[in-house]
Amino acid sequence: MNCFSFRDIILEAKATASICWTCSICSLSVPHVHAHKAVLYSSCDYLRALFQSGMQESQSQIIKVPASWEAMTKLVKWFYTDELPNPPSGCLWNNMDSKEKLCVLQPYLELCWLSDFWFLKEVHDISYKVALSCLDSAKDLSIKIIKIAADFSLWKLAEVAAHYLAPSYRQLYHSGDLEELDEVLVDIIRTASVQLSQQGH
Repeated sequence: MNCFSFRDIILEAKATASICWTCSICSLSVPHVHAHKAVLYSSCDYLRALFQSGMQESQSQIIKVPASWEAMTKLVKWFYTDELPNPPSGCLWNNMDSKEKLCVLQPYLELCWLSDFWFLKEVHDISYKVALSCLDSAKDLSIKIIKIAADFSLWKLAEVAAHYLAPSYRQLYHSGDLEELDEVLVDIIRTASVQLSQQGH
């Protein structure tokens, strides 16, 4: 018997123009994974509560996951194995350009945000540690990371990124590199810079 016959629910990721999707199991044309409801029920408090709620969504065969395909596949691996895939490290990471590194990091930032709503503390903690590790090894990403962190209301991570930017605040400000950030984020970096100078004195 086909193993997919046991998979009784679909997790659907956010559609993106960059992914052209076809499935050999069903006719859905958006990125998705066929999964086992029992696995999701036992792995996630949020989904268990949803399935038990009796609401219309609890009867649906499709769960719309507010995350990219890349983030969702990592989450599915967690549901089935209790492990998140590790990002590239060492020479492989060091030889990526900033855009490639940001593409690697983005799914973990999404999972940081999603795991708060889905009550997945371990997923949040692991994703957060990955973000910190990337910040530490690629400080040039700090401006991009603080912007994405703010978009996901990950203010703790935004403050950490601000501390990486603090020593260069004046240079970044006068060069115009901070212009892509809103005033709230610039203020966070400015405050971190002031605190750093006070510690120096």
